[in-house]
Amino acid sequence: MKSQRRSFPRPAPAGPRSAKLIRKQPSNAVDPERLLHLAQQLYAHALTLQEVIRNEGEITYEVLRPRYDRQAAQQFEVFYHSSKRPSRFRKPPVGSL
Repeated sequence: MKSQRRSFPRPAPAGPRSAKLIRKQPSNAVDPERLLHLAQQLYAHALTLQEVIRNEGEITYEVLRPRYDRQAAQQFEVFYHSSKRPSRFRKPPVGSL
């Protein structure tokens, strides 16, 4: 039996046109600020649930949530500041080198 060659997709050659395609965001792209806010909210929710479970429900979710909202905001502050830095200080996107 003869082995068959497999055809694998090849990357497009790099050029000015491919750089333009990389920079263009699709119309259904998620806004990074909204995604960051969602991640912060999920983190605060997880911290709150963890504490409710640890206390076996003695302290309610509603009482604990404001504390963990503040804690999550403090911890996510690093991400918000890094997204607002001037572009010359940011790391280049993957694949742009």
